[in-house]
Amino acid sequence: MSDPEVETAPQKDAIGRLLVPLAILWALYHLFGAGLGYAGAHDLRAVHIAGAITLIVAWRPLPAPFRIIDLALIAVTVTAISYLIANADEIVGANWFTNEPLQRALGLALFICLMEAIRRALGWVFVGLISIFLAYAVLGPYIPGMLGHRGLGFDRLIYSFYLGNQGVFGSLIGISAGVVALFLIFGEILNAGGAGRTFINIAIRIGGRLKGGAGMVAVIGSAFMGMVNGSAVANVTSTGVLTIPLMRRLGFSRNLAGAIEAVASTGGQFMPPIMGPGAFLLAELLGISYLEVATAALIPSALFYLGLLFAVWLFAGKRGLQPVPEDMIPSRAETYAPAAMVALFVPIGLLIGFILARYTVQYAVFWAIVAAIGLFALQTLAVRLVGQKTAKGETHAAPIRFGPAIYDAFARAADTIAYIAMIVTAAQLIVAIINLSGLGVTLSQIIVSLGQDSAILSLILTMIVAILLGMGMPTPAAYAIAAAVLGPPLGQLGYQQLPSHLFIYYFACLAAITPPVASAVFAATAISRGKVFPTAGYAVMLSLSLFIIPFLFIDNPVLLMDGDISEVMLVSVTAAIGVATLSLATIGHFQHAIQPALRLALGAAALAMIVPGILSDVIGLVLMAGSLFLHLKRPQQRMVMRSKDI
Repeated sequence: MSDPEVETAPQKDAIGRLLVPLAILWALYHLFGAGLGYAGAHDLRAVHIAGAITLIVAWRPLPAPFRIIDLALIAVTVTAISYLIANADEIVGANWFTNEPLQRALGLALFICLMEAIRRALGWVFVGLISIFLAYAVLGPYIPGMLGHRGLGFDRLIYSFYLGNQGVFGSLIGISAGVVALFLIFGEILNAGGAGRTFINIAIRIGGRLKGGAGMVAVIGSAFMGMVNGSAVANVTSTGVLTIPLMRRLGFSRNLAGAIEAVASTGGQFMPPIMGPGAFLLAELLGISYLEVATAALIPSALFYLGLLFAVWLFAGKRGLQPVPEDMIPSRAETYAPAAMVALFVPIGLLIGFILARYTVQYAVFWAIVAAIGLFALQTLAVRLVGQKTAKGETHAAPIRFGPAIYDAFARAADTIAYIAMIVTAAQLIVAIINLSGLGVTLSQIIVSLGQDSAILSLILTMIVAILLGMGMPTPAAYAIAAAVLGPPLGQLGYQQLPSHLFIYYFACLAAITPPVASAVFAATAISRGKVFPTAGYAVMLSLSLFIIPFLFIDNPVLLMDGDISEVMLVSVTAAIGVATLSLATIGHFQHAIQPALRLALGAAALAMIVPGILSDVIGLVLMAGSLFLHLKRPQQRMVMRSKDI
């Protein structure tokens, strides 16, 4: 795979097909083991890694003559993990660095199996990245300057990976097995019940009648899907197959259509209540509840989508793009059919309700999944017994088969869980080396020294590093690594923990639309058949105003709901105006083309509103209002002049 986040469909030969029922049981093990606490943390993480490696190897096999290698990899993995489970008490209670020759051999064998699974799931880029960090860990004494260190031996590396708490039993693996896996199952169950189509119908009803309505539908639909999906690429592939053809049909270019869908899907990783897998890592690393993270992300995510909607509206005016035709807008009865609304929003409401009631996230999502399955079964039964009306009013029985649909949903969930497990495990290995070698401390010292001279410089450097990491890897891994390196120095510079980590996470998300890798853009162009770099260019133009949002909330945590309601509302309004103003400056069109000088003035006004404080906000608002007044007045003067000439 050329792109680490664009996953190809698994190839299932005879062995792969035989493993499908076991994969479903593996997914159910996560559901009951984590959701109801039936599995201990040690066993859950071990089974998580064993199943992930097995499924990746079996469902992405080598050519037929080499299948014996696949079987050997699976056998070694199962053996090494079985040893860990059988000797769990001894391993957990052992003193540091007491690994025996057998343990070292099993650890090395498991590491080789894991690297091969990572290669098949994520590509050579990840293998190369891990290898570079391993080389850094071993060759530390030979590296000159600040980056040099005393080096890590083979025994210590293997111990940390196999028996310590920074390898297969690391905290990131625990989040992958105990939380992320459950949400992936939840998303697949909702999609099996038609969540994607329901969300798109609602989006068409809400935004279809606006200028550039098809683009509005893409933004709103992707925002809805982001609440239950949390992956930029998965969001593109699930909603883009519906929204991109609609945009193309209504006059959007291939590149613009792909860009709108890519940016809209990227925001889903920051959209409560579910957000992306990285959000769960964030909560774990900070030792806070997921509810706190979701609450803090509420206003920034709203600003993201409001800013994007405004940018699409401006582009629609610039290109003369019209609303969705009335005959393509689903009826109110079809959109808000009681059965569809109940099947979709009751599980989501139940999830939010349990979280608000301070139950664990695992318990909340378990019962949300149970509710989703139960309602899907009832909906299927009702359709079979009563039938459903077509658009012409005819009634027929829908060919919905509950059993196969749920079976396929759990199989897809198992494959996605295995894929995410490879991402998180790779990140766990890199983070472990960063911590063990002292690289994180060294880089922190460099950033702090820069930040002492200029806080904004340290933030810009943090942004660049987070985006660069996100270009080469999916968001969860990019955030985990960036947090290990960038989180401590931001704290030393006086920034609060939660705003700092959300700042890092936000830019790790935006890497999905930032060239040259831009995984969400690649996924969108696969559907739109557009060109990658022009699409990425449009994506950057649409999202440029969105890049200021983290700078707003890290300097003013009120935007993270940290303040009284009046203060939160005031700061939110000024932030929204600032984001909209920068969109005006970037796109350069409002009713008609904006002159370059006025675009610069609007950009300066937006930047003034970024700086915390009443004075800067007032200056920005006055500058913005004056610029818009001059802009809107200009064509009126031209019309008067033309009338006089006539």
